[in-house]
Amino acid sequence: MSKKSNEKNREEMRDDHDNAKPRMTADNQPVPEVEEQESGEMTAQQGEAVSEEERAPQSDDEEPDNEEIPVLTKDEIEELRQKAEEHDSLLNQLLRTRADFSNYQKRMQKDLKSARDFAIQELVCDLLPELDNFERALKHAENSDDLDKFVEGVRLTETQILKILDKYGVTPIEPIGKPFDPNLHEAIVEEENNDHPHHTVTGEFQKGFLLKERVIRPSKVKVSKRTVDETESETDEVSDDEVSW
Repeated sequence: MSKKSNEKNREEMRDDHDNAKPRMTADNQPVPEVEEQESGEMTAQQGEAVSEEERAPQSDDEEPDNEEIPVLTKDEIEELRQKAEEHDSLLNQLLRTRADFSNYQKRMQKDLKSARDFAIQELVCDLLPELDNFERALKHAENSDDLDKFVEGVRLTETQILKILDKYGVTPIEPIGKPFDPNLHEAIVEEENNDHPHHTVTGEFQKGFLLKERVIRPSKVKVSKRTVDETESETDEVSDDEVSW
């Protein structure tokens, strides 16, 4: 045999020897050969085992709920039905009451607004005839030279207007000769006057009015101011009387 053929035979024998050796681990132990199909089946079995463990209860103390549903008797069912009907009836009554109250509130607001808007209607209707009298007096004055009749007509109209105001509780304030009251009067002028007590109303520039004892417009008045002490004036009067006697 040639030298090349001998070398080729030795290589083939070396390859057969290497293939015949078992696979070894790091500890010089043979590695078990497992076919790919078997390893796949083992993986599927391991997956099923893991899923069963996840579905299993985590604690042995947990027990399944074995409580029994209570069974109601016929009388109990009838009692519950009656209570449900009573509840529905009360609820409907409450809803109707709320609706009625809401309608009542709206109606009251409408009535109050109407009362505010037309509160003076009756007063205006009573004053309109006196306004007509003023117009007739003015027309008569334009065609007549009799001034006295015109003044008399105006005074009569004023009297009628005051009567109408009195009908509605509006009365004039009478300040002349009375002590000055800041609640009723507004002092416009203060004059020296020893004939009256200090701060006595001696004149009126504008008439004031009361509405049911409430001041709706104070009187604009003139007030006296004494320059002599009242005690001195009384002493002087007494001495004059003694001298006359």
